[in-house]
Amino acid sequence: MNLKYLVIFLTMPLFCLGQKGKPLDSLKQLIYTSKEFSDKGQLDSSYHYAKISYSLAKQLKADSLQVEIVGTLSYYEPDLEKALEYLAESEPIAIKNKQWKYLKNMYYVRGTLFYHRTKDERALVHFLKLDSLLEKRNDDIFLAAMNKVSIVNILYDSRTANDTSFFAQMNKNIKDGLQLVNAGLKISKDSLKFYNAYYLNVPAAILYEKKAYMHVQRKEPKKAIINYQKALSNTGYVDSKFTDNPLRKSLIYNGLANLYERENQKDSALHYYKKELVAIYKTTDTLMQAISNYKIAEFYNNNNNPKTALLYLNTAQDLMESAYFVRDEHNYKLLDILASVYFNLGNFEKAYEASEKARQHLIKIQTAFNKENISELETKYQTEKKEQEISLLKSQNEIEEQHNKNQKNMFLGGISILSIAGLFLFFLYRNRQKTNIKLKELDALKSNFFANISHEFRTPLTLISSPINDILAEDSISDKKRKQFTIAKQNSERLLELVNQLLDLSKIDEGHLRLQLQKGNVLQLIAALSESFIYHAEQKNIIYNIAVSEDERAVWFDKSAIEKITINLLSNAIKYTPNNGVISCEAYLKNQTLFFKISNSGKGLTSYELNNIFERFYQTNDQNQGSGIGLALVKELVELHKGSIEAQSIPNEETSFILKLSVDKNSFKDATLLTTSNHKVDEGIPLYTNVINDEDETFIDNDLPILLIVEDNDDLRHLLKQIFEEQYNVIVASNGKIGVDLALEHIPDLIISDIMMPEKDGIALTKALKNDERSAHIPIILLTAKAEVESQFEGIETGADDYTIKPFNKKLLLLKVEKLIESRRQLQLRYSQELVLLPKDIAVTNLDEKFLKKVETILEKNLIDPSFNVTEFSEAVGMSRMQLHRKLKALTGLTASEFIRSQRLKLAAKLLKTSDINMSQVGYSVGFNDHSYFTKCFKEAYNCTPTEFANRS
Repeated sequence: MNLKYLVIFLTMPLFCLGQKGKPLDSLKQLIYTSKEFSDKGQLDSSYHYAKISYSLAKQLKADSLQVEIVGTLSYYEPDLEKALEYLAESEPIAIKNKQWKYLKNMYYVRGTLFYHRTKDERALVHFLKLDSLLEKRNDDIFLAAMNKVSIVNILYDSRTANDTSFFAQMNKNIKDGLQLVNAGLKISKDSLKFYNAYYLNVPAAILYEKKAYMHVQRKEPKKAIINYQKALSNTGYVDSKFTDNPLRKSLIYNGLANLYERENQKDSALHYYKKELVAIYKTTDTLMQAISNYKIAEFYNNNNNPKTALLYLNTAQDLMESAYFVRDEHNYKLLDILASVYFNLGNFEKAYEASEKARQHLIKIQTAFNKENISELETKYQTEKKEQEISLLKSQNEIEEQHNKNQKNMFLGGISILSIAGLFLFFLYRNRQKTNIKLKELDALKSNFFANISHEFRTPLTLISSPINDILAEDSISDKKRKQFTIAKQNSERLLELVNQLLDLSKIDEGHLRLQLQKGNVLQLIAALSESFIYHAEQKNIIYNIAVSEDERAVWFDKSAIEKITINLLSNAIKYTPNNGVISCEAYLKNQTLFFKISNSGKGLTSYELNNIFERFYQTNDQNQGSGIGLALVKELVELHKGSIEAQSIPNEETSFILKLSVDKNSFKDATLLTTSNHKVDEGIPLYTNVINDEDETFIDNDLPILLIVEDNDDLRHLLKQIFEEQYNVIVASNGKIGVDLALEHIPDLIISDIMMPEKDGIALTKALKNDERSAHIPIILLTAKAEVESQFEGIETGADDYTIKPFNKKLLLLKVEKLIESRRQLQLRYSQELVLLPKDIAVTNLDEKFLKKVETILEKNLIDPSFNVTEFSEAVGMSRMQLHRKLKALTGLTASEFIRSQRLKLAAKLLKTSDINMSQVGYSVGFNDHSYFTKCFKEAYNCTPTEFANRS
């Protein structure tokens, strides 16, 4: 009911009474009469005079008075659609005349109308709209505070308040509302704004009541009671002319009653329920009287007194029937309680009847809610449709106007446009001609460059390979030298083949490469080429299936092109098939077409890789070996042979290359026909670099440091092994994954690793080993073909100790390895000279320091135990005996057993220096069982007996 009083207050007439004979004065008198009836609670009469006033204001075109009365009329209009219509008519007038006071009142009334009819979401929209307007024009503190109250009331509603987000909003608006109240109370009585702030006790009471409710929800009863008391203090006298607000008091008493009932203080709860009734009967609000009656009825029913509850419910029903506005929620609540009361009284028939009526009201609530949502959606749809139609009509009009305008200018501009267009096309044509010429020149330069550079490479390659062949022909050279020169020969042949491929590509680009066709058995040639790869497949335990048809038909083909296509595809298959994988080679003739398919198992290709696999210099992965030339050449040769090639792949399963080549002489017009045929494999073409299997040739000499070489190129791996095998125990790995496993197994003194490798590259290997306690101390030198500074930074930042660029200098690499191992020996020497173990002084990395601290802690606990041995030591550290042995050897130069003995002797030396312990007891106190053995070990370590050492100290 506070909303009704607010509307009445805001619609107070601004003009005094004048002469009754004048129309405007009569209108003002009608407005004043409507207000008087509203003050007296005679709502029907107030509505009647407000309606007459509004109609007369429209006739007289008294806009300001129409705006003034519309709030009262809309508030009491029982038909919501009409009420909204009145407000919609008057809102533009208020905006036009800048009647901000009444515009704000309209927003407030519109929100109130929706709220009374349970359209809470729509009501909230208008209250928030008013909130924004009040922030811009903060000239009415009372309305601003009451608007905050309205927002809080909606959020307080049971249908939304259960959501925590609504609680947060509710708390914020309570806080903002109380800030407005406190600001208003500070306004001076001499200020014009004091009149608006005079009634701030009304919103203050409501806000403190809702704040108390928030504390109840948070289970803070003491704070809730304090705020209920503050609410009560704002419902008393404003001055001698205004009495207290019994309606607000009844609501506060109800809150206190609910609180005490929740706290199980039934006497206090009943006390406040009765006070609520006394207060509410001082008002004329029959709806609130009914609500108070069914609430106390619910209390009696819940406390086993249904008879008394029924009396209050009957009263509530009578009051509800005479109420002005009754929401379905109230009817549902009353009937729901009534059903429970009849059930407790044993009158199940009436209980069922009340329950059914309650259910009907619940259905109405849900139906209204759904209808509202549907209506809103339909309204939104119709609005958007109309807006689209208006926009379309507007666009059509604009287009038509523009069209007419363009027609006027078209003739005058036509000649100019045609002239400009002609000049533009002429210059465009000339520029394109120049561009095409430049592109052709660039292509020619590129092709000439590749051709020239290829020719330039062939001369030095010939000068390299010829002496190598001469040396290999000698019987007197050693096996080691023969292996080295064999590697050199294989790689010079490989480089020559790459040069030839580049030369072929440049010839194709220039159109100088012509097919040399000969008639023969192409399937026999493919079978011979395929069988030459059997050995290489066996080296990797690959299942190699050759299914070449035995068709002996003679067809036309270019022998060199078939050889290059077959060798490139099979070389790729061998390279990218993992150990124990599968390769299939299938070929057959059908009509005048050769069908050829090569498949291999493996990780497969992505869709992006499939789209680019035949592009020149494209590589599927930076870590894989290859130049990116082979498949590009294959595609060019296939197309030259009037055929097609397609790559297919199933990820992590299989990759296939499917070829179709024409072997019909009529398909080739520019080809040269040869009369002889030769189906033997050209020995000048290196089919596949021989694999030197050196991974199993590991011989550990305990007197030599262990060096691990990780390199995926077989020849380079073998070369590195040969360089170091005289001075080091060399272990080799073909990729980073195997390298990490071998490093953790053997704990080498140093690692040389390539960066670009399959499975796991050198950067990942370095990161893995440098972050593992067992291997963090191992120096790592990275090898790479990348000379960029960024690559070197990446390696060093990961923890690598050095970085060497290929091709490397043998002496420099040997020196780097020697110096890194020597630096570790210096740390070992420093350790042997220290009396006490200092982890930070001999640790290479933070992990090493942690490891040595762990060792120090373990020895502190176990060193004096004579039975403490290497096995227990390794278990306590969490490493195998060999790993602990290699780790300690690398850091201290001592084996695990020597390290334990060394620490015992150092402890003994410390005791001899700092204590007066009996000489015969020193050995036993540091873990030696035999005094003579202790004396012998001590003398070996310090070149004097324990007694001499103590006397010297």
